[in-house]
Amino acid sequence: MLRILAAVTAALLLLAAAVRVDPLPQGLAATYFADANWSSTPIRRLVEPRPSTDSLRAAWRGRPPDTFSTTWAGSLLATRTGDYTFESDSDDGAWLYIDGHLVVDDGGRHADLPVRGTVHLARGVHDIFIRYFQDGGDYAYGLRWAVGSEALSLVPPWALWARRAEFSRVMASALLRRAQQGVFWIWCAGVGIWLLAALRRPVRRAAAYVWADPLRRALAALVAVSVALNVAGIWWGLPSAWAGDELTPKAVLIALSRHFSAGWYDRYPPLHFYVLTLAYSPWLLVDALGWAQLTDPQQVTLLSILGRLVSVAAAAGTIVAVYVCGAHTFGRRAGLWAAAAMALVPMFVFYAKTANPEVPYVFWFAVALACYLRALETGAARDMILFGACAAMSICTKDQAYALFLSMPIVLMFRWRAVVDRRLVLGGAAAAAVFILVQNIPLNAHGFVGHVRDITGPGSNYRMFAPGLAGQAGLLAMSVGLDVHAWGWPLFLTSLAGLAIALRDRRGRATTLVLALVAISYYAGFVAVVLYDYDRYLLPICVVQALFVGVAIDRLGAWRMPVAALVFGYSLLYAATVDVLMIRDTRYDAESWLKAHAGRERLVATTFPDVVNPRTGSFRSVDLHTVDDLRRWDPDFFVLNSDYARALAPHRPESALVDGLQHGTLGYRLAYRRRTVPPWTWLPLGHPDLMGPRVDTNVLSFLRDLSPTIEIYERARS
Repeated sequence: MLRILAAVTAALLLLAAAVRVDPLPQGLAATYFADANWSSTPIRRLVEPRPSTDSLRAAWRGRPPDTFSTTWAGSLLATRTGDYTFESDSDDGAWLYIDGHLVVDDGGRHADLPVRGTVHLARGVHDIFIRYFQDGGDYAYGLRWAVGSEALSLVPPWALWARRAEFSRVMASALLRRAQQGVFWIWCAGVGIWLLAALRRPVRRAAAYVWADPLRRALAALVAVSVALNVAGIWWGLPSAWAGDELTPKAVLIALSRHFSAGWYDRYPPLHFYVLTLAYSPWLLVDALGWAQLTDPQQVTLLSILGRLVSVAAAAGTIVAVYVCGAHTFGRRAGLWAAAAMALVPMFVFYAKTANPEVPYVFWFAVALACYLRALETGAARDMILFGACAAMSICTKDQAYALFLSMPIVLMFRWRAVVDRRLVLGGAAAAAVFILVQNIPLNAHGFVGHVRDITGPGSNYRMFAPGLAGQAGLLAMSVGLDVHAWGWPLFLTSLAGLAIALRDRRGRATTLVLALVAISYYAGFVAVVLYDYDRYLLPICVVQALFVGVAIDRLGAWRMPVAALVFGYSLLYAATVDVLMIRDTRYDAESWLKAHAGRERLVATTFPDVVNPRTGSFRSVDLHTVDDLRRWDPDFFVLNSDYARALAPHRPESALVDGLQHGTLGYRLAYRRRTVPPWTWLPLGHPDLMGPRVDTNVLSFLRDLSPTIEIYERARS
């Protein structure tokens, strides 16, 4: 196997060298201008594998101006004679010329709009020229083709060449690159087979180790069940972004195009951007080489799935880390119950299948907590260093994690009776080094400062309560209510019982107080400071509460299994509601209704952010916000998320529009209204955003966006 792999590797290197020295450049010659009419001095010239949205983003290093224009010029290789259909999909205008003749006219200032044209081409090399301009709003470009009655597909890089040459010469270069591509895939298959063979023994040893112990078997089964819960519905809403505040592929690719430097920053810290870039990297390599063809929506879906799978892996790691914390503190059996409790938190199940940084930063916190508990017991330098590094990783994934670690250095110093100790200094140095490196402060100090200014300025303007005792009392009451809904009342009450039991035990009282202090410091150092709270902010507190759930169940004696069956049976159904609503989201049915009634010809209007609406990419659509907008565009259908509309402030311009639609005063009638009925509505005291009527105007959870009530209004006709 190794000899075959070595031979394939040698062939791949030889082909790569041949492609490298080939003087015929693959792709099109791109020229970028700083205005929308190609009249200014060109800003940059380069050869791009193919014209696309990604190439536009990369050319401007992730920061394209509001107004610019581009041309792509070169040769098109047609390997056979026939009628070629080209489809240009652009935002704003684009024109495609073949041999000097206009084939596709997608001109004008407009949203993403596909337009087709057909031309007869003889087998050979033809001139291709594309003009594109961007004049405000979003930008996009894609080019597809088909021969005869074939289905449209992206124009492959091997068909595009930056210089004119004879047909035989271009064909030889194309075949050379196709051979390199084929050998590359053979090499990938060979490496995969070799890895499977090499890992067989370690995997068998690991499986034997797990199988040898009943509790380890139970933990493995628990992780498998948790992964199944978290993977179900992972495709939710793609390629649209229904998960609010999710790190989208576009945001990650913009950061990558700027090399995470040159003043780049985002609302979130950079660590999860790095992790997602690593997850994307296999596809990005294949795409850069032109060896795979996906449309922009298909690429968004693929990269989003990869990003969400990172959260699934982080969730599995969190379950194991919670078990380790519980086993170290209260015993292995208590740790197992604690891990089971954490796996059934509905918020955890939801965010474990999105690319938000919530579960990843909680994972780093859970690992840091395990190292912290070990450091309290052993005082070993290794545990201190690991604790400091993981704490910094958590903070570099989501800033608010800083408050989780406010008490820990003080407790460590008190435990080891030393303010300055070599082990503590090593832990602090590890934390500082990781923080500086991950934040890229040496190369991107301006970006770090911009990030800090953003999260302390515009990113912090969500205050719900006024400063003072009354405001803090209201915030605390709201946070307790969020915590009850986050857990479901059986596990919430069990966590309180576990805290009381742990405090009564003299042997574990000190550790219990240390754990409680972690949750208290997080609340006092973050939530009470910003004076607002959402259910996702409670996820790290849930890690601590899960440990007390484990204590309560473990100490029940003969009642352990009956009580556990009731508590965890309720909680399993409670958490699985998230999966059911994501898989059966009402918006899927609304999209099917629109396809049957609106097709691609009639105009469909929406309001509110895309995150709460059905996907309208396959329809003629427009986003409206006022009654005047409605009268000017006169759409055939209007799609409304009535759950989101219920929380609108009266002064918002959309309020009059929504009111007029729902009361029939704007010339539209209700043609469709549906919300998927949640399963297991008989569960007592369920989450109001999962099972309730969603009448609260104060939106505190993204779970409210699961399967919302969708109304579609049709224009009344005389």
